[in-house]
Amino acid sequence: MSDTPDYNRVIAECLAHPHPPSDDLMALVKRVLTAEDKPSRERLQALNRQLNAHSNQRRLALVYGGATKIKGYVFEAPKLPEIRGASALLDWVGEQQVHQIWHKAFPKGDPSKPHPYVIYASGGSFLAFAPCSEAQELATQVERTYTEHTLTANSVAVAACFDLLELRYGRLFRDEATDSFYWVEDFIRDCQDANKWAELEQYYYLHKDSGFAANDKSEIALKWRFFNRKTFGELVTVLATMFHRRRDERASHGEPRYLPHYELMPWDVKCHSSDVRSAVIEARVGDDRRQLSEASARKLAVGRTVKGVDIGDLEKTLKPWRVPPDLETWETRWHEFLDNHPQSNYARHLDNAAIKPASDLADIAAASVPSRYIGLIYADGNNIGRLMATLTTPQRYYEVSHVLSEVTREAIFTALAEHLTPANKIHLFEILAIGGDDLFIIVPGDKAFDIALTIALHFERELTVRLGSLIQRKTTENSQEKLVRYHGNDPVAQAIRTCSPAVGLSAGVLIAQENTPFFFLRDLVEKLLTNAKKLAKRNATGNFFGGAIDFMVLKSIGMVSDSIDAFRAEALQDFSDSQRRLTARPYTWAEFAGLLASIRALKQANAPRSQLYRIQRVLLRNRTAGIFDSAMEYLYTRSRLRGISETLIEHVEKAWCWPSPSMPQRVHVPPWSSRLDGTGKERRYETIWPDLLEAYEFVPVKQ
Repeated sequence: MSDTPDYNRVIAECLAHPHPPSDDLMALVKRVLTAEDKPSRERLQALNRQLNAHSNQRRLALVYGGATKIKGYVFEAPKLPEIRGASALLDWVGEQQVHQIWHKAFPKGDPSKPHPYVIYASGGSFLAFAPCSEAQELATQVERTYTEHTLTANSVAVAACFDLLELRYGRLFRDEATDSFYWVEDFIRDCQDANKWAELEQYYYLHKDSGFAANDKSEIALKWRFFNRKTFGELVTVLATMFHRRRDERASHGEPRYLPHYELMPWDVKCHSSDVRSAVIEARVGDDRRQLSEASARKLAVGRTVKGVDIGDLEKTLKPWRVPPDLETWETRWHEFLDNHPQSNYARHLDNAAIKPASDLADIAAASVPSRYIGLIYADGNNIGRLMATLTTPQRYYEVSHVLSEVTREAIFTALAEHLTPANKIHLFEILAIGGDDLFIIVPGDKAFDIALTIALHFERELTVRLGSLIQRKTTENSQEKLVRYHGNDPVAQAIRTCSPAVGLSAGVLIAQENTPFFFLRDLVEKLLTNAKKLAKRNATGNFFGGAIDFMVLKSIGMVSDSIDAFRAEALQDFSDSQRRLTARPYTWAEFAGLLASIRALKQANAPRSQLYRIQRVLLRNRTAGIFDSAMEYLYTRSRLRGISETLIEHVEKAWCWPSPSMPQRVHVPPWSSRLDGTGKERRYETIWPDLLEAYEFVPVKQ
């Protein structure tokens, strides 16, 4: 990266503060940061002796923190303007205001640009360098700033001082008896002690992709464990531990935290938005007069401002606080993307008329076919925390964090530009959050599946290209081939199947009517994401690190009265100990592309919906029967559907049920596919049929 800060100078300035660093100190910092990855004890001791010449300039601080309980703040109110405003306000504080705090403490060039001491500030968290003498005050200012602007959002910031040598090799502990550091030789010796092994094994963790067995105590395996941990990332882990403790114990690691508390008296008027605080502001918002708490009024004002909508009387009633004038919106970044990609599908449909953001979910849902449905896409990168913990230097930490943010944003914008077009002079999407490696967006219901797939493909491919050299993983070309259940001829699925991503993206996709309570949708899509990440975690044991997706189409709230798992257990016989499942969810991305291809093939063949549902009824009616009994019923029904029988054979049976060279354990019992369980002895049967029909309406014929 051409704009990467000069961390040699940044670190030297923090060490020498308040004086300018000497050339000798700059050279020493460079020598430490470029030192070898796995030094012997003798080389480490020699480097330490060189540092002793600057014994009064060896320590500097790292400040780490961000917002906590973000969902409780952002989704406190069920209405989109407040959700949008809360997300935008948190982003502004967590990104721009963090940089401004450092600019005020250490003026460095243009204050409108990122401060070089801040390694990253995005996704609701930040990490920055500071002199030891200033670090705790900076952490306190960050917490104070969150409260000053949001009033009710919780935040935590912690600071810790480290030795210069620790920036390269993680935490170092000196043995007073031998006057030497605890190093790899000591670690190998201690691992032979059964009383110490349990703790050491947990702290010096072993990645499943390392190539070593969990109980491998050979010298080469133990060295891998030790040096994989002794990096700059270990310091971030220390700070994260402090962060969680301060979040739970408000008086630890700094000044006591005073969480905002607004008492509601029995005679108070409740806030129309949050319904949990006293209303202290009465203002005109659009055509309505609203009684709001100040925290909710700020969210609403920001939410309407970022959409370019009049905020009515809120500007007067909120004084002296005002909406930040430098608030950067996703619409601004979206238009910059379109300017740089004039040949995209979206850009070609733009005209000279001003395109406005969607005013509410109804605008987005109206563009869906069938109408009045929205699609929620909630996605998150897999094991990103573990990846960051293995980065060896501050510069790599900076580069990886910025690449993650850039690729996530590019993936979303690329997918939106490919699958959407403006309608009625309105942008038909809503970006609620893009932070680091996670995202939360709303799109028309019939575009959700294709957009989610495109986001995942772009994310995984770009990160594999841009971060592949930083990620050492034991992968094989066929790692995904052996896991993927789809082996049809769809070109998109085949392209994904031959790829071995270094970092995966998992997603939950929920399609529902636009008038469904938003808090209910949020909980469901979060559970879908959790299911997808569980599959991705299982696949990682087979050396495949790509993501997965779980989805659901919610036709009415009554469909799911308890939880997704309970609903599927009842409706689709999705029990953990059952021999058969009437669902194949969640899917890998290659499998999901194949599922969409199978649906499109049936649509192009003009398959009668009534006949497809007849097959579904056959499967449901025979849930208590054996696998082969219900398979015979399916084959009989298929033989009667002469118009689509060939399509069913090609795009359902051959693609999902027939044995393949890469998966010889399959047995041909359509519409069921079989897999051996974890013991390799018993078979478990599953079918894509209910999944296919659930998604059927929301998959356009043309991709």
